[in-house]
Amino acid sequence: MPEFDSIELSGSQPFSLDKTLSCGQVPRCFKEGDWWYCTVRDSVFKIKQEDNVLTFDGVDADIIRDYFCLDFDLNKVYDVMTRDLFGREAVEKNYGLRLVNQDTWECLIFQMTVNRIRTKGVTDRITRISAKLGEKIDFDGREFHTIPRPQDIVDAGLPALKSCNIGYFADNIMLASERILENPGWEDELSKLPYDDAVNRLKEFKGVKHRVAEWILLLSQKRYEAFPVDAHIRDIFLKIYLKGTYFGVSDEKIDNLIRETAEKNFENYRGYALEYFFNARDLFKNE
Repeated sequence: MPEFDSIELSGSQPFSLDKTLSCGQVPRCFKEGDWWYCTVRDSVFKIKQEDNVLTFDGVDADIIRDYFCLDFDLNKVYDVMTRDLFGREAVEKNYGLRLVNQDTWECLIFQMTVNRIRTKGVTDRITRISAKLGEKIDFDGREFHTIPRPQDIVDAGLPALKSCNIGYFADNIMLASERILENPGWEDELSKLPYDDAVNRLKEFKGVKHRVAEWILLLSQKRYEAFPVDAHIRDIFLKIYLKGTYFGVSDEKIDNLIRETAEKNFENYRGYALEYFFNARDLFKNE
């Protein structure tokens, strides 16, 4: 009988492994039976939850705590969200969902290669890049591949990257890799910038637009004030908060008012509210 490591969760801190990993925020995790398998940075692990106990294998407890932000007080988010009727419904639907702490480079390269944040399937571009250029890891009788680091990509060269069948994304990724190698401290610098400056810094990467930059900050920098408005969130907010409001023809005006509404209602946890609303969207489709 194999021995696994475990963490006993605090009863006062909500956490649902299934809701966290199935909500669309994590691109490289899948579930088989009771176990979730995740490829994160240079590691692969499997993990499951039974009541307040997490059982896992492949990494140590510190990595699990850091990745799932288990030391973050989720009740602070709920205190803000549940003041709002619709926020309360979203919390009830997604109780225990936590935003994970993604690696910033991995989040950047993934966001650069998807047309939509909610990409599904195992043959996406990031999987092809990893299979060709990442490090192979054999774990639990399966073969996994890490996302290549900037140095790996530059060493492999542009032809190898283009052979991953990712089109023009190859040029953007190569430029990003070279840029990061020129400034190894970029991630730490990014974390210290004011929000708008951090967005603009990320937009300096070719192919990273405003909304993509916001996703990167939300998912890998714990910038919970980020609120990247997409079609799903726009539809929800127009139905439940801004019904009957006339905006003319300007999408920018609509999105700015949605951001203002989110900031007013959910303060610095509006990025959390966004994830909860997206995963509770069925509740609001008839509003």
